[in-house]
Amino acid sequence: MEKKQRDSGLELLRLVALLLIFWMHGASSYRNNELSAWLCIVIETVGNVGVPVFVLISGYFGIRLKPKKMIQLDLMLIFYCWIGLVLRFLWGEAQSYGGEQILSYVFPVIGRNSWYFTCYFALAFLSPFLNEFVERLTKENFRKLLLTMLIIFSGITTVCFFDITQDGGKGIVNMTLLYLIGRYIRLHEEKRTYTRSKLVGAYLVISLACIALNGALYVVTGTVQNRFARDNTLFTIAASVCIFLLFKEIHFESKWVNAVASHVPAVFTMEWTLRGIITAYMFNYLAWNESNWHELILLGICVLLIVMGTIIDWLRLTIFGRIEEKLADALYAFWLKVGKLGGKVLAKLGLLD
Repeated sequence: MEKKQRDSGLELLRLVALLLIFWMHGASSYRNNELSAWLCIVIETVGNVGVPVFVLISGYFGIRLKPKKMIQLDLMLIFYCWIGLVLRFLWGEAQSYGGEQILSYVFPVIGRNSWYFTCYFALAFLSPFLNEFVERLTKENFRKLLLTMLIIFSGITTVCFFDITQDGGKGIVNMTLLYLIGRYIRLHEEKRTYTRSKLVGAYLVISLACIALNGALYVVTGTVQNRFARDNTLFTIAASVCIFLLFKEIHFESKWVNAVASHVPAVFTMEWTLRGIITAYMFNYLAWNESNWHELILLGICVLLIVMGTIIDWLRLTIFGRIEEKLADALYAFWLKVGKLGGKVLAKLGLLD
């Protein structure tokens, strides 16, 4: 029997979110005049929904902790981070790195080379407990939990600028909140249908309000700020939910979309290394930063990043896929042996029943 293709609506959303993240990263790197400043405000507002959308998708499908898969993900991160570190030494960038920064490349997860993957690992190990907890909650209590978390961790930040978690939403607290919102949609809103026009309208109203507020800050202070577009503001979370629900209602099957989307974590990891490769060996797009077309050039670079990253990761899996899988098996077996040995030691010491 032919294997049924996964619905590609949310897989397409992964690619759109990745493109928006890359565009936001590029646009926020340089502002040369008032036009580029306003474009930056718009792009940051639109692009900062990318990571929250990733987490909403994870919450919707539910993370099922599989140690071997986590080991393989860690091996992928190590592969690209180590290559990235070598290239940075070749480019003369890493000579100024301190020991902590170098170790973040050597041990990317615990070194927080990417805050997203560090928090994702933490969330994955918490997921069995989170899943069981919310599945036991009634719909009403689940809604109260989300409302309470939104008020404490997002409402206060949005209205008063006081960031209780002190991470701008780029941490485990906001990631857990978004994950739980995704679980709530799956558990209690799965059969509900949403009008696309209303979702688009709501997204536009939310985004325009956020742009207006950040624009007002720019006019008053003279500096571009994204206070209202941070990951943990009500504007970003609400806009992310609107986009997620919109793509959730899009149903089609495409093996190409699904195939490219499967490389999103690797491409996400490679972003800054690929940017360095492009500027060093292909096209120094930063030389165009004085142009008013700079943001559109950056958008084209984002597409190139995704294409290059997908091809590179396909080559990695083709060449090293089997080796990586065997290494993951060996590391998992070692982990199990260490766990059993640790259990025996604790039992002998009377610390384990």
